[in-house]
Amino acid sequence: MPDLFMKAPDPLFIAYWLGYANQKVNIEVLPEGIDVINLFHLNLDTENTLQHTYLTSNGMSWEEILTGVRVQQQRGVRVMATITSTVHSKISWNTVVDPEIFAANVYELVVNTWNLDGIDLDPEMGGDVPDDNFIKVITELSKYFGPKSATGKMMSYVTYQYYADEQLLKKCNACFDYVALAGYLWDLETMINQFELYTGLVGSKKLLFGVQPGRHQATSLSEAMQLCKWQPDNGLKGGMMLFNINLDKGFRYTTELIKTLKPAMNKLID
Repeated sequence: MPDLFMKAPDPLFIAYWLGYANQKVNIEVLPEGIDVINLFHLNLDTENTLQHTYLTSNGMSWEEILTGVRVQQQRGVRVMATITSTVHSKISWNTVVDPEIFAANVYELVVNTWNLDGIDLDPEMGGDVPDDNFIKVITELSKYFGPKSATGKMMSYVTYQYYADEQLLKKCNACFDYVALAGYLWDLETMINQFELYTGLVGSKKLLFGVQPGRHQATSLSEAMQLCKWQPDNGLKGGMMLFNINLDKGFRYTTELIKTLKPAMNKLID
């Protein structure tokens, strides 16, 4: 498969696809212009590994999901596994038993078994602050994923609680290809203020605004388009992240954002 990612238009457009959502959408039909698709979500498992039980809980098998993944990869899209420690996980990032073995197991599954392009870390800590064990997990994962590895596989991080993630990002920023902000309920002013705050930790060029279509926890299309156009005073933003593309029936919201973020894509999409 040709590695077209580095040729993708800059900035990045990331989309989260929810396998368990009531709005079932096949991965292969997701629209042109997406650079990275995150499979949301896989869970931490007590055996120093991952499990996709929740991702496949609404009738779509893992084999069907991977079939759609291959179609998108052939188009040059990177597809990554989002890993969380939600209530559906048996452990949290702070309680991974052996970070070194865990990281090796994740690489074996994500890359060697499933042939995915990287991992996206979603803390989902339930109010807990990442501790030294979580940082150790990221350090071990960075040997296999992200800019510090020599594998070409990506690693990203999603956040919306500065107080919780400040110390982790100070120590681990170099481990991530990009960081996405998941403040879908923030108003426009707060979005920009938070972006500028996080820029001090990770830099603007690897920081993405996160938005979501739909009625609940939604970002209006007009607001999302303003964020697509907005650039920080001291440089360029990393791009945009769209959570729950399953909610975007007909992909109008998605395509409007891509066309706004990447004007060169207009003719291809139309």
